[in-house]
Amino acid sequence: MELRERYYATPLVTRGLMTATWVAVVLNPVIGLDDFVCASPHDIIRKGHLWRLALSIIYVPGLVNALIMSFVLYRLAAAWEQERGSIRLLYYFVLAVVATNAGVCFMAIVVAPVAPSVLSPAFLCGPGILSAFLVLITRSSQGYGGSAVSILGLFTMPTLYFPLLLLAFFAMFGANPLESASSVAVGYAWAQGYLDPVIPSDATLQSLEQWSALSAVVATRGYVSTTAAGPSLPTAVSSAGARQGGAGGQDSIYALIQRIRNHAFADGEGAGA
Repeated sequence: MELRERYYATPLVTRGLMTATWVAVVLNPVIGLDDFVCASPHDIIRKGHLWRLALSIIYVPGLVNALIMSFVLYRLAAAWEQERGSIRLLYYFVLAVVATNAGVCFMAIVVAPVAPSVLSPAFLCGPGILSAFLVLITRSSQGYGGSAVSILGLFTMPTLYFPLLLLAFFAMFGANPLESASSVAVGYAWAQGYLDPVIPSDATLQSLEQWSALSAVVATRGYVSTTAAGPSLPTAVSSAGARQGGAGGQDSIYALIQRIRNHAFADGEGAGA
């Protein structure tokens, strides 16, 4: 019963993505779902399978990936959904996945003359959800106030370059290099405002939530309306080892991770805020 309550207490979009992840794991051996939804430049560019740009969000290559994706969704996406609302979080995820896959296709065309394998059927992108997380973490890290971050006390680096450390981490564990590079590039572009023209305003999303076609969804348990959304925790990080100085100072990686989790999309948090 406790597990059931925890499941239904999870915000709706996060809960839906977690459910879709495990449904995909079950269906893949039965109907070969991965073959239909995984993204690859070959299928998108040469075969015109444009649906893969978005549907790779439900691509799950195995049980281990499903466990990782579920954990990250529960720990990060649930907090983000509470802060920004269900419909906005869903839009952010879809936008991040589509933009990443489009970037992969562009880079594949550019590098194909020297690396033709990037346009082969075997060159596949990874789980779309993980790509979306890399985009959103990159975007969020650029709004953090510290000018430098301490990496486990071993060395410091400008917060600007923190996503590049994540890129190296993903590559070390076998992630598609073009996909990871595209995710980080999209995150940087988003942080610089280049995606602002396609980001809907709160007023637009509130209008969508009034549509009769969405009334059942909005009334579902766990749906976080745009009006009700907002940070649930204080902005300041007061734990030991968190912020060690003001803007222009040095911050611990713990403080950065906590801010990304709890206040990833707080408006007005520019690099110098």
